[in-house]
Amino acid sequence: MTIDVHVHMKGGEDGRKILQALGKAKLERIVLMSPPPHWSLVTGEYEARAHREVIDELARAVEPDPQRLIGFAWIEPTMPDAQEMVDYALGDKGLHGIKMLAHHWYPDDERAQACYRKINGYGRPMLFHSGVVASWGNTSKYCRPAEFEIMMEYPKIKFALAHMSWPWTDECIATCWKLQWLQPERGHQWTCYIDITTGAPRIWKVDALTKALAQVGDEHLIYGSDCDTPENADSYGWRLEEDRSILRDAGASPEAIERIFSRNALSWLGIG
Repeated sequence: MTIDVHVHMKGGEDGRKILQALGKAKLERIVLMSPPPHWSLVTGEYEARAHREVIDELARAVEPDPQRLIGFAWIEPTMPDAQEMVDYALGDKGLHGIKMLAHHWYPDDERAQACYRKINGYGRPMLFHSGVVASWGNTSKYCRPAEFEIMMEYPKIKFALAHMSWPWTDECIATCWKLQWLQPERGHQWTCYIDITTGAPRIWKVDALTKALAQVGDEHLIYGSDCDTPENADSYGWRLEEDRSILRDAGASPEAIERIFSRNALSWLGIG
């Protein structure tokens, strides 16, 4: 069975229906992310949605089975209540992790680091968007993978870089390798994971995965779909098979593919 670490809520989803869809799509668990609390991914325009509103919505959706529907709250660190909402999401609501997208701020922004310090205290995982941002405006430059080297300062946060940071896939692999090499020197676990979420066209993705397998191995590669909730099991099944095929073309063994689609995610999530 597969664990999908990158599934988006649009809003108003019924957790019981999502669970039914998981069985049809042959998914064991998913990481389900709340909608952004502050802006539209499509237009790039700011839309005032309170942190608390989207966190509550996510908590309701995962309530039927939080072991299979693993809730990640989208936190926007530039909002004045961001630190409070980290506590609200991870403490009060018992959600599992935090999602961020650097939107007109860099990952070492002090407002973001104030949130990292709280998340580090909880020892919970994070998922970052990385690479080109498919929204209006001059936004992609904030999400280059080398910017996330700041996470070396927060060794209790296992963090994943989504989309293999396309088009900066080589930089993503090099950043992950740097942490793989240096963190144990400080007595820390290697904390950087690469979410192989669809984003790059196949020709780039095969090349990037070939390099990732050669440079950092398969241990910290995790599977994500970047889908909305998987009610369309037929379409979802096609995506799963396409990514398995890409990994085979990149030289991954059957055992490595199974780790990428399941066990590695448990390690990142701190489950099991």
